[in-house]
Amino acid sequence: MNKKIDALEIMANTVGLSIALFPGMTASMILNISKNASVFSVILSFILGFIPLLLITKISKNIDTSLTDYINKKYKLGPFINFILVLIALFIIFISSWLIIDFIISQFLTRTSYYFIGFLLFFISAYTINKEIEVLSRTNFILFVFSLITLFLLLITLFPYSKFDNIKPIFDTDYKNIFKTIFIYISTTIMPIFYILDIKHKVKDKENFSKKIIIGYTISSLIIIIFIYLLISIYTIDLASLFTYPVHSLFKKTEVFGFIERIENFAAILVIVAFFIEITYLLYYVVNNIKSF
Repeated sequence: MNKKIDALEIMANTVGLSIALFPGMTASMILNISKNASVFSVILSFILGFIPLLLITKISKNIDTSLTDYINKKYKLGPFINFILVLIALFIIFISSWLIIDFIISQFLTRTSYYFIGFLLFFISAYTINKEIEVLSRTNFILFVFSLITLFLLLITLFPYSKFDNIKPIFDTDYKNIFKTIFIYISTTIMPIFYILDIKHKVKDKENFSKKIIIGYTISSLIIIIFIYLLISIYTIDLASLFTYPVHSLFKKTEVFGFIERIENFAAILVIVAFFIEITYLLYYVVNNIKSF
């Protein structure tokens, strides 16, 4: 099979994997733990996140096959390590699936059964992972470009509502809470990126693989930092920390050419897209891991 995955697609997929849990879980946890120090905490987390990220890129230089095969050949305890990685992937899939189902029902389809949405999500995901990973990567890149354009429109409409005074005092929490935020941030943004190593052998320009991962992580982190700032500067920390889905609450503030509701629902698709990219990629890894036995 020809290697058809472009490094730009790797960058887009890295953004999707890294940012997926932020709208549904990470944002709320950070705001409740770090309070007004959330902006400082995520900036520090972003910087420290390069430590495990560079470790991932270092590992990627030696991979010329699937992640499962590489670990089995490299380590004596390869099967055990792969088993642990599968469990972690399944755990992330479970959390992501629950969050996306709850998000869809609580924000849009309040009278719809959780089982129906869950079955629909499972069906779409199962259909998607049966396609070639090249097709999935190309689709995700198109969604990434679409998402960036939408995010740009959102941000230019949101910044006029922000007030810098609302984030003062910037340091209003114990340093232990900042460390908790760093752990949560790195766990939810860096760990999912690790699984993209599974498709490195299918990338045609491998020399840019590590660079695009770093760029993707940087883009997702900048988006997270901006949204944390906007949440506090627009709503104040007391109100922002009360939202179940803080990022979606910002969409309610958007107004582009007067179509408030349409833009809100349109932007909410970005949250669903991020979840979907993560779920499908991790399912692809799990299925391939199981097939290798």
